[in-house]
This record gives sequence, structure tokens and C-alpha cells, in this order.
Amino acid sequence: MVSTPIHDFLKKYSEKNRVRCHMPGHKGREFSHDITEIDGAVSIIAESESIAAKLFGAKKTLYSCSGSTLAVQAMLTLVRMAGGNRIAAMRYAHRSFVSSCALLGFEVDWIYNADEVSHAIKPGTAAVFINSLNYYGDEYDIRSIADICGKIPLLVDNAHGAYRVFLGTHPITQGAAMTADSAHKTLPALTGAAYLHLSDERFTGNAEAAAALFGTSSPSYLILESLDLCNRHIAGGRAEAFELVADLKRRLVHDGFPLRESDALRITVNAREYGYTGAEFTFELRKNNIECEYADGSCTALLFSTITTEAETKAVYVAFGRIERKKPLAAMNEPSLKLEKAMSIRDALFAPDRNCAVLRLEEAAGKVCACIKAPCPPGVPLVMPGEIINKEAAELLKGFGVDRIRITEAGEV
Repeated sequence: MVSTPIHDFLKKYSEKNRVRCHMPGHKGREFSHDITEIDGAVSIIAESESIAAKLFGAKKTLYSCSGSTLAVQAMLTLVRMAGGNRIAAMRYAHRSFVSSCALLGFEVDWIYNADEVSHAIKPGTAAVFINSLNYYGDEYDIRSIADICGKIPLLVDNAHGAYRVFLGTHPITQGAAMTADSAHKTLPALTGAAYLHLSDERFTGNAEAAAALFGTSSPSYLILESLDLCNRHIAGGRAEAFELVADLKRRLVHDGFPLRESDALRITVNAREYGYTGAEFTFELRKNNIECEYADGSCTALLFSTITTEAETKAVYVAFGRIERKKPLAAMNEPSLKLEKAMSIRDALFAPDRNCAVLRLEEAAGKVCACIKAPCPPGVPLVMPGEIINKEAAELLKGFGVDRIRITEAGEV
């Protein structure tokens, strides 16, 4: 059995019942395993991270208590420290990537589908950044994209795919130079628990320094402990959940539910084909005690984890069976904007207030977006800072509940 140095240290320290003349202020009365960096509590983190690296097949792994956001920030910082300032990136990028590009001064060439990766790579491209999958569960062929990148490092936002360590398809073993994994999304870890995995030795030496630029100096030992215990879970080597979810998908399809093709721990329903919007279908499931991960005008997504039980998948199956089929709704077109770029992300976000205004969307046509508007989930900006807002973009923003937006004039920074 794999060792759990953080958990073991916290358990032993708690049992000593020492008077805690150190942070945090609750003094362990409610959260006995929540401590600060006391004697002996620092080296155990590196020890546990080393165990995680071996389990994932990485050359180096760092824990994050700030989700995949910190891991994304650290990945881009490492590319910047290596001397690069241009990156090709999937348009479906989390706001943490966009804000990091602004803070670090990256120029971004957007990739709209996987077939465009080679065309997006330019002589000055320092890295390629992609998602392993999106909120619907659409997956990308990491190995093929890594082959296209060649010596250019491939960075993968694998926030929803940490579970792939069980399947032997984790991006870090498929050619990715670095990945950001949210453990808390599909593994039994606390919210905020994440990994930065590195396989490219060009970046391992500065990894701690890069993470420290954005990370807290007061890590949560409760989150660290949950990551430490995940090592034991992963080392077990088998998760029944994959078989349970696959079987649930088969039964739902057999019963006539229109499921969209999705990854191993997600069920995505084309709700409109069943007569509902995604939000309405979600409401029907909620009435039957099932809470979903995501819904929009078209789809409902249910997210499972590596510890999902048979009782839970049975409950989901029963809840689906109680939803009445209705006349299908007309299909909605998925938004795919390709907007004109007027300035860099950095210049737009940091445009001084004297050159900016906050306008109603109806007044924003032709203006340059100077903010990040990203409904969460999925946390993906609909219009990128620096892009000119057209009528289609304004309507899309409006449909996601955005009423006002910060803009700047093209050419004014």
C-alpha cells in the first residue's frame, strides 16, 4: 500500500493534543488536521508529491490548493521564464488562462478546432495550450496533437480529466509537457485540490518558483491531506465507477434517451431532443433528488467520480425513468464566434478607465471588450478581451445574462 505522509503526520499531531501557539486561529478545535507549516510539516508535502508523480507518470508533480487555476498560471509562467511570449491556444479556454495571458503578457493565436493546431503554430510560438475535454465531455486526441507540436511544449488543461490516471490515457503520458488537473472534480479530494504535472525537464527546475508567484504562502493542510489520500486511492488501481457509468449510459440509450457522446465519467443529455431545454431537464432530475453539474439551452451534463457507487447510478436511472418524453424542441446552434482582434488581451484588460466605459450591450457594438465575461460553469469567456464586439457576440452575451460590459476604443490603451 502506498504511504500517506501528510495524513499520517496530521493524525499523529492531532493525537498529541498540544497547545497550539501557532496559526490557524481556530486552534484545531473544530478542524484538528488544519495546521500551518510547523516543524516537520513541510518536507512531507514534497514526499507526497513525489508519490503522486510516480502514480501519474510525471517527472515532477506539485500540489495546488487553488485548483487548476494555479496550475495553469504556473504552466504559463514557466513558458514565460523560458523566454516565450506567444502561445497558440484552443478557443475553449478557461478564464484562468485568459487572465494569466494578460498578467504575463502573452500574445494568443486562437485554435478553433483540433484540425487547426498545425496552422496556429508560428515561428515564434513558444507553446500550445489545449483542453483535454470540455463541459459536454468532448475529448481531444492528445497523442496526435503532441505529435503535431513536436518540440514545441504542449500544455494541457486537464481539469476534468484527472481520473484518466486509472485508464492509462492521462495527457502527461500521451506527450503533454505539462498538465493542470483538478483532483476535486473527479477524484475524492476537497474543493480546490489540484495538481501541476510536468514531464518536460526544461520546466521542472523552476516549477516551485513559478507556482509561488501566484500561490498562497498559507496552503490548506486539509486540501493537501485530501490529495495525499488520493494517492492511496489511485494506487488501488481499479475503480468500479467506470463500469457503472458505462452501464448506465447503455441502459439510458436503450430506453430512448438521446445522449451525446461523452467521456468516461460524464453523461450528457441532448435535452431538446427529449422535449426540454437543458435547464428544464435538470429541473426534472432535481425533483427526483438528482443534482446535475451543468445545463444550458440544449444539454444537461451529469458528472460522476471514481468513487461513484452502484446505488447512485441506480438512483439516476430511476430519476430518468420518471421524466415524461415530450415533443422535440428545435435544435440550437452552438455558438462559434470568430471575432476581429483589435488589441492584445493585456492591453484591453489593463486599459485605463479614462479610455473605457461600461455600456449596455445594445450600445457596445463596434467597441472593444475590456473585461472577462465568463459564465461559470464552464468559466470560458464568450468574448475575449481585445476583441471587437459585433451583433452576434452581443446577443450571445445577452443570452447568458450579461447586461453591461466594460469596453474601450480600438487603438486606445
